[in-house]
Amino acid sequence: MEYEFSQDFTGPEARFSMGHEALGYWLTQEVGDRADKIASLFKALNDLTQGTAWDFVLDGFEYDLLLSRNDATVKAHSLNAGDEADLEEDMDFYDAESSARCGLEDFASLLKDWAEFVGYAG
Repeated sequence: MEYEFSQDFTGPEARFSMGHEALGYWLTQEVGDRADKIASLFKALNDLTQGTAWDFVLDGFEYDLLLSRNDATVKAHSLNAGDEADLEEDMDFYDAESSARCGLEDFASLLKDWAEFVGYAG
């Protein structure tokens, strides 16, 4: 999983390699430079790695984050909105820009990098 961060007139932006694009959108739009969200994510990571929690869910406006003791998953609300019965049989259900998953250690590393990039002092 590769990523890069940049700053533009709207604020910090994260871009991720193919297959992990949803993580970039989630970081940019749902987390940004908001210290309260970053702090809650670090606390959740600590709880998971210390074994005091099984999972953590952060509901967003367009994307949700689910952390388990093993991995992190970002999923767009739009994936839950459709009626699968109406979809064509040969349609590809995978949408790389709508969901992404990585290991918990990788997620912790990217969150640390993001926090440093946005100047989080927590």
